[in-house]
Amino acid sequence: MSRHFCFCIPVRAGVFLFSLLSFALSTLCAGLGWILFHLIETNQLSKIEDKMTQSDKEAFENAVHKYKWAVILGSIIFTFVALISFFGFVGSIVRNRRMVKAYSFMTVISFLLTSFAAGFVLYATYSHKPFCVTIDGKETCTNNNLSVGEKIGVTVGIVIQWLIQLYIVTIIRRYYRQLEDEREYRHDFRLNPTGAGTYEAKEGLLAPQAAAYPYADAQHSFGSHA
Repeated sequence: MSRHFCFCIPVRAGVFLFSLLSFALSTLCAGLGWILFHLIETNQLSKIEDKMTQSDKEAFENAVHKYKWAVILGSIIFTFVALISFFGFVGSIVRNRRMVKAYSFMTVISFLLTSFAAGFVLYATYSHKPFCVTIDGKETCTNNNLSVGEKIGVTVGIVIQWLIQLYIVTIIRRYYRQLEDEREYRHDFRLNPTGAGTYEAKEGLLAPQAAAYPYADAQHSFGSHA
């Protein structure tokens, strides 16, 4: 039986859409990360510094050279997410349980990491401690100057985003459970798939036909000859 979300949309369609968007966005981020890494390695950062002031250029170049490992790590992570999202996309099309399971596991890990990041943002929003970064022995600090209304807006936005991500994880898990139930159903009743969402039994599910009642034959009936 097909499961749904938002009252009427099949969870399979949700996985198809979410995996496609995840694949597109993560591929874009991974591509930008690898391009930035190439520019760092070939000393061509000037190609993306046209609209920066001289001080901003120096700060940007110092930061990306010092934290080049973060650029590499981020590019690898987004590449991995793009790959798993592609598995989920293909899995939703061909109804492959293992591909959808891998995509579901990745979304759970991503949700946990995002929740940790959201908690850190909320802490930084309500904390009055300055955030400092040291580059080449020079410390730069930024202070939290948000008003009460801005803090509430940030909090509401983070909570809404967290709930949406949780709902997406639930939808993907629900579709994976649907594929699991279908696999168990086919195994229990020895069914073969004959089409998208349809199955054909190797043996009938109804009780075998009972033997004919002997006294129902004409020769055993009395009728008008009684």
